[in-house]
Amino acid sequence: MFDIRQSRISDDPLANLWPDHPAGPSADHLARLIAATPADFALYFDVDGTLIDIAETPEQVTAPADLAGDLAALQRRLGGAVAVVTGRRLAEVEAILAPIRVIGSGMHGLEFLGVAETRHQAASAGAVGPEAWGTLLPRSLVDGVVRLAASIPGLRLEQKGPILTVHYREIPSVGARVEAALAVLLADHGDGYHLKTGRAVVELIPNGTSKGTAIARIMATAPFAGRRPIMIGDDHADEDAFAVARAAGGFGLTVAGEHFNRGDEPFRGAAHVRSWIAGLNAGLAQ
Repeated sequence: MFDIRQSRISDDPLANLWPDHPAGPSADHLARLIAATPADFALYFDVDGTLIDIAETPEQVTAPADLAGDLAALQRRLGGAVAVVTGRRLAEVEAILAPIRVIGSGMHGLEFLGVAETRHQAASAGAVGPEAWGTLLPRSLVDGVVRLAASIPGLRLEQKGPILTVHYREIPSVGARVEAALAVLLADHGDGYHLKTGRAVVELIPNGTSKGTAIARIMATAPFAGRRPIMIGDDHADEDAFAVARAAGGFGLTVAGEHFNRGDEPFRGAAHVRSWIAGLNAGLAQ
């Protein structure tokens, strides 16, 4: 695959747009690259903290009124090569971004929608009560997590198929304690699982699936195949997808927040990402 990182010393006509920065182009430079040759690029977005602002609970998030229209326009202008890569269930993303046709992956690579030769794995994604979680996850692991949540008022559990999520946004001071306790539980009872930390959340996820495996699968299908992948995200889980995108000659661009906070992030927050999408649409329309 053509590698844009090498092209600045070879034959890329856009070499003059390439900034001298090891992390890749700035958001503005990237928009100019895409506007110049839109058929060369595919865009992948995380959802919470990237397209929409973080809320106190996952159910409280809302999307600005113009976001769905801007994403739909971007899909059209990039020939459909715009996807979401999220830890949420895709049914939730569809509700948040309605009426846009959602394409992408949910549940850290366990669900797919609108991707060739894949389908939405809704049957495995449904929420059930804690008494049934042991049919989807190791029973001893579930029991340990339920006991942990009962011992720390304010923790919130969420089941997403074979994924178990522990939210602590309402009590952020317990984050390190929760992560350490879950690591012990995983070592004792979680064979086949790994931990993934996020913004005030820790998730227990089956091995072999991640946002990296998700983006790799989407990249192999039309209309994404053969395009330079651009993954934009705000969280630790997005780093797996960044690595896959960069290995394929693309970029992984960070959004400032609780995880990426060095001050050199290409995007200052979800509002900046949304503004960038609107500006990119304007550039593509010219």
